[in-house]
Amino acid sequence: MASVLQVLYTQPKEGEFFDMDYYVNKHMPIANEHWTPLGLKSWQVIKYGPDAPYYGGVLLHWEKAEDASKALTAAESQPVFNDVPNFTNMKPILLPANVEGSWERK
Repeated sequence: MASVLQVLYTQPKEGEFFDMDYYVNKHMPIANEHWTPLGLKSWQVIKYGPDAPYYGGVLLHWEKAEDASKALTAAESQPVFNDVPNFTNMKPILLPANVEGSWERK
């Protein structure tokens, strides 16, 4: 069964930062490189408005639920995690979920 891992970041407080440009253009290509062989199918970076409790994050789409779990602990993922300080000093909220239904216009 396909799964999604949503990674969310709250609105930055004083002393916190999140560089969305770096996240989209530098960090996510690193995630592609290291996680596609582990079952990553696609991703979507999201950014919320200033009144939302969250600043933004990413929806990571995986072949199977166990692929996302494996990627979070695999040695091959270390470059992804080592890059985090380049775009934020905030702790992410991880929300894994199974896909129960979907539709996509082709």
